[in-house]
Amino acid sequence: MDQIFNPPDPCRCSIRTCITKQRLCRCDHRPASEPLPAIDGRVPGKHGGRQPQPGKGRNAIKGLMFNTMQIWAFRDLLRRPFESLLLGITLTLTVAILGTLLLFPRALHDTLNTLLTSTPSIVLRRLDPTGFCPLPVQSSVQAAENVIGVVSVRPRIWGLVSGPQGPLTMVGILDDRLPEALAGQVTRLPGPGEVIIGFGVLAGQSADTLQLEGKISRQYQIIDRLPQGTSLFTHDLVLMNPEDAGQLIGLDRGYACDLAIDVFHESEQGAILSDLTAAFAWPVACVTRLQSQGLSAGRLNRLRTLVAIAVIPAVLALCLLVAVNTRKSMGRQSDLGIMKAMGWTTGDIVWFQMYRELFVCLPSAAAGICLAFVLVYGPGAGLLADFFLGWTTLPPSLYLEPTGAATVVLEVTALMLVPVIVSAFLPALKGATADVHDMINDAGSR
Repeated sequence: MDQIFNPPDPCRCSIRTCITKQRLCRCDHRPASEPLPAIDGRVPGKHGGRQPQPGKGRNAIKGLMFNTMQIWAFRDLLRRPFESLLLGITLTLTVAILGTLLLFPRALHDTLNTLLTSTPSIVLRRLDPTGFCPLPVQSSVQAAENVIGVVSVRPRIWGLVSGPQGPLTMVGILDDRLPEALAGQVTRLPGPGEVIIGFGVLAGQSADTLQLEGKISRQYQIIDRLPQGTSLFTHDLVLMNPEDAGQLIGLDRGYACDLAIDVFHESEQGAILSDLTAAFAWPVACVTRLQSQGLSAGRLNRLRTLVAIAVIPAVLALCLLVAVNTRKSMGRQSDLGIMKAMGWTTGDIVWFQMYRELFVCLPSAAAGICLAFVLVYGPGAGLLADFFLGWTTLPPSLYLEPTGAATVVLEVTALMLVPVIVSAFLPALKGATADVHDMINDAGSR
């Protein structure tokens, strides 16, 4: 083994290749008086002449062959560095576009499901000839609690008001109770003239007051800020005293905007609606959680249609890119002819081509997927939300659901690797049936 990897004499082989520089000479290094053996130019790592002894030496040579094959593939890429770099950049951008277009609807779906899971089972609102109107708290709560199957009834005061950076969701805290999702997140409840704001209300600002405009315009003192970890629910939320909230949206004292009703089991949501409607002395409209999820799913389906239209050109671009790469590889048959003349088998050439393509495609795929994740989840989907949904202010942070995101990553990876593997096989399979002399004399080489 020492004779193989540490030859005592300089190489006397007449062929100057990179194999010699790697100290993997094909000669036996016999004394100068003896004739040189026939040169064996087979796959690097498969030694001609002396055979290694069985045992550890054979395992070492197998590992060396595997590493050397990868080194040869990488060096072949360095022969055309600009071409390899441009191919990698193009693949990265293509994967980033595909990943973004597939991740964005999935992120919206997961975010909406997470938000709707925490909503009440039924939301009840009063109707009059003009539409929705406030309902009296005391009589409404009593009527809803008398319905069999109702677990809890909560009156709510909320509405949309104008803030410094756009519309905000205002919620009045009734009965000195915070929502369950915010339990333990704030130090105390807001009093008259005080508010607690979400992370995105005054993003990047350290102001102590907040100007809100509804039916009236008033400035409120900020006593606390909700942590960034709750921004999925509280990004544009303003919590305030119920009396201040009623004044801001023009609501009379003792009235609420709607009722949040919880039932014992989710399957009872639809069955209890008729009883709820009959329990009130005025017309009411009830919306269940399942109905809200169905409405959101319908809107997302329309968005997926638009995204699919945008995905088609990206897929065509990827196919054209792989086709061009395959055409260039088919035009370099002289390189494969030299390898076959040196003793390489078709399997060796296939692995060589595979390593060569994977050295470019795997880093490009990883970089493209990371870029897609940053665009969708990193900055709150600002650019994408503005382009697809028209959100111009305060874009919320989207929820990352690992299973759904992993599915998209696998789809993009498979969509990219399958054509790449085909582009690696085709030149090798063509060379397997071609004449070595014709391959070497191919006019399309280099």
